[in-house]
Amino acid sequence: MGMGCLKAILAVMFIAGLSTNPAAQQTPVPAASRPAESSAATALPSASDAQEIVRRSVEIDHHNFERARNYTARQREVEKRLDKHGQVKSTDIKTYDITFLSGELYSRLIEKDDRPLEAKEQRKEEEKIEKFIAKHRDEGPQEREKRLAKQEKERQERRLFLRDVVNAFDFRLAGEEQIEGRSVYVIDAMPRQDFHPTQPHADLLSKVRGRLWIEKEDYNWVKAEVETIGTISFGLFLARIHQGSRLVFEQTRVNGEVWLVRRFALNASARLALVKNESIEQEDIFSNYRKFSAGTRILGIQELESH
Repeated sequence: MGMGCLKAILAVMFIAGLSTNPAAQQTPVPAASRPAESSAATALPSASDAQEIVRRSVEIDHHNFERARNYTARQREVEKRLDKHGQVKSTDIKTYDITFLSGELYSRLIEKDDRPLEAKEQRKEEEKIEKFIAKHRDEGPQEREKRLAKQEKERQERRLFLRDVVNAFDFRLAGEEQIEGRSVYVIDAMPRQDFHPTQPHADLLSKVRGRLWIEKEDYNWVKAEVETIGTISFGLFLARIHQGSRLVFEQTRVNGEVWLVRRFALNASARLALVKNESIEQEDIFSNYRKFSAGTRILGIQELESH
């Protein structure tokens, strides 16, 4: 059990709502967020009704995926392992190209420590993506239908989890701010003692608190900060995430049409397999967003590199 497991657990928590995905993957998934319907079509909630503001922000989530999948991005991940005194023991830097292939998010490693991959590593990445492409290109109608059904089921489960988020917290309007020229609500979230989870792992929400920055126009999450306020356990011997672990998630508006992930930062400590304590600091920066229209067509290596 290593730090990759810890990061995956925290990523899942963050994507799910107030401490969760991706990174899908996973690395945090870029999430677009302007709904298909015009925000003018519905009345704005009262600025004093924080619960309603958050509810609306969750309900627009299902519009996000289709727009986000039209963009590729570059992700630079800096991971620092810390000793018991908080000093950096080691630093790993990896850079990925992020794209959607046949409707699935794919991360292709392109640099380590800000240097191009060595020839052996490059060949390994090319072999991985060729296998991925071949797998989807050769799948039959029944296999494809099964895969798409699984994806849709996962999306629906995520939506249900997000609705649990609305019920899991007492939301309080802490004020209003301007971020990049946009007016945003600032909302504090504290776990409710009477919350009864309906989805798997939603009970973990009682162990976190957070602050949300939600833009007024269409209720997109511009920023979220989360802190664990109790020990979070996964399984009997998997991991325990310690109190005081923190996450920050930020989005930015791209091409005037979609909100996409800009930054994901993590400062966490955990006991893995109930044996070893680990502490990490990680920052992922997403940049170089580019739009393409490939639909569900499978792209080859050369086509990916040309985008």
